[in-house]
Amino acid sequence: MADKLVDTSAFANQSIIEVAESDPSYQAGYGQGLFCEDILEPLPKRLNTSGEDVLNKGNSWIVLGRDRTGSRSSGYGGGGATQASSIDLCVGMGALEPGSGQFADPNFKGDAARIYISQRTDIDDAFGLTRAVGPNQSDSLSNSDIGFPENQSAIGIKADSVRIIGVNGIKFITRPHNKDSRGGTAAFNGIELIAGSADEELQYMVKGENLIEALEGLEGRITDLYAVVFNFLIAQLKVNAKLAFHTHYGVTTTPVPIPVQVMPSFQAIPACFNAVMDEAEGLMDSFTGRINLNINWRNKYLSSFSSKYILSKYNKVN
Repeated sequence: MADKLVDTSAFANQSIIEVAESDPSYQAGYGQGLFCEDILEPLPKRLNTSGEDVLNKGNSWIVLGRDRTGSRSSGYGGGGATQASSIDLCVGMGALEPGSGQFADPNFKGDAARIYISQRTDIDDAFGLTRAVGPNQSDSLSNSDIGFPENQSAIGIKADSVRIIGVNGIKFITRPHNKDSRGGTAAFNGIELIAGSADEELQYMVKGENLIEALEGLEGRITDLYAVVFNFLIAQLKVNAKLAFHTHYGVTTTPVPIPVQVMPSFQAIPACFNAVMDEAEGLMDSFTGRINLNINWRNKYLSSFSSKYILSKYNKVN
């Protein structure tokens, strides 16, 4: 279903013009929002507290207050904690159903977009990240080293789409200090990239240069094995060729013992011939395999000049 660019359903099916005309400050074009002028649209009324300074225009909000992640009793601010100041930047309270004149609390899951900064909060709980998506997934299955920190300063960014753009590059850095903002020892945690909130599927990243070193070592071992097989096939080829036409001397028993030359076995000749053919084919396969491994595979995946090089041209991880 396509999103409506102009939604007046909360005005009891009145048009924007009809609603605008009922406003004492009405004038031609008032409330239609063209050229970013004032627009009449369904808007919620935020339930504010005396401990909050609120700057509001339309459905855009900047709130200076204390840790509040929902109702007025939520968060560390709701519990009366000190050192729990916060800045809440939000647009689109109520998201697709903001209502018109309805009172509302912040909804970190349902509001359209938010940047939340707090001196003290449970950031994963605030954004509903402590339980993975899906009926068979739960906290107990999480494979996260970072986990779900509580009672810490935090910044959360949430929207349908998020872009972080660094003209001269971006660095994600953990543990720049030994202590956190609460005076505790900073954790030795890294960076986790989680798609679909499926943190039970998390695995450790690979260091590319170490991987290349490991693959080069494995390549050497496989090359050595190819050489062993190749030399064995050559030796066996010679044995089978000799065996196919092998003759030896025997002695007759009647009427008198006479030395005679025994002919090669009629069964051995075709069997040895087939073995020779198989071994010749094996030699070609072994030779081709060595070429593919040492030249084609190496140049394709382990050469920095190849478009299939396994290392990223730009991105690094420790």
